[in-house]
Amino acid sequence: MSSQRTSFLPPLWILSLTAIAVVAWLIVSLKELVVLLLLGYFIAYAIEPLVARIERRGLSRSVAFFAVCGSALLLLIVGLVTAFPAIVDEFSKLSDNLQSYLQTGRTRLTPTLEKLHHYVPESLRDTLDFHDVNSFLTGLIGQVSGDTIRNVGRTVLETLLKGYNRVLTLVNIALLPFIVFYISVDLPVIHRFFLSAFPITRRSKVRRICSEIDQYVSAFVRGQALVCSLLFLLYSLGLGLLGVDLWFLLAFIAGFGNMIPYVGTISGLILSSLMSLVTFGDVTHLVWVLGVFAIVQFLEGVVITPRVIGESVGLSPLIIILALFAGGQLFGLLGIFLAVPAAATLRVLVRHSYRWAMHS
Repeated sequence: MSSQRTSFLPPLWILSLTAIAVVAWLIVSLKELVVLLLLGYFIAYAIEPLVARIERRGLSRSVAFFAVCGSALLLLIVGLVTAFPAIVDEFSKLSDNLQSYLQTGRTRLTPTLEKLHHYVPESLRDTLDFHDVNSFLTGLIGQVSGDTIRNVGRTVLETLLKGYNRVLTLVNIALLPFIVFYISVDLPVIHRFFLSAFPITRRSKVRRICSEIDQYVSAFVRGQALVCSLLFLLYSLGLGLLGVDLWFLLAFIAGFGNMIPYVGTISGLILSSLMSLVTFGDVTHLVWVLGVFAIVQFLEGVVITPRVIGESVGLSPLIIILALFAGGQLFGLLGIFLAVPAAATLRVLVRHSYRWAMHS
């Protein structure tokens, strides 16, 4: 009788696809709530090593959470009092004077380009016509206004918040500390509950897969934050010693912009080269700026990243860039939060699925 009843059930793959479709529909329909829960989980996940270390000393998870968050809040207040006003002031100065900076840089670089043009082989001079390049730069500078950077930032923010209720987003920000607290306190329980959803015979396999996913995600998230902080300090030291104008803002862009591979480095290099020409007006200091970026990038690739993150992250910069852009384009803020963890998770699942298929 039981076999007859089970025969009316649809195949397992149909049930699985139906469950996935329902979950995807719920995620899209409740994306504000999903973003809030995911952001809270990622913050709790990021501070979990510190909370667990304090808990092992005999304190409760609640006390450990408040100790970690209290220290983080103190550092944040110090940053807001010291560094944040300087960054805002320099950003306003860069935005208001961007066109004049570009014009000054082009004017001071023109004599050097004219000299270099004479060393170009005659067969390439028609292709690399200096006057055409100069005309292109002049036209490009004419299209840049003082509000260009602000407009770009505003466009990016509107794109990320596309489809989200602004009022509900502000309410969620106010609720975020409470969400982080409850998730952080119950994080081991949440992980055990997730594991209990699988059959007992499969739990050891699921535990190994989750541990591998945790290795990749934690190596990127926690390690990348430390790498960006070290890069910010190195760029601040180099550009500050050279005396480049707006050096603190440039170091911030080049350092923490490295969260998206190459974007921070390229943006910082271009802006730092421009400000070097504006500040000093000679090629010598421009070469020094290029040397600072070359040395820091060498240290980042040879010393910092291998020691902090290691060689087992498993996510190439190209995959990270594509994941961030695809996630932001498809799901906005939700896609940004899910991009790197989803890419790491998918990589692990695909590899294990491939091994299972080959073994079968």
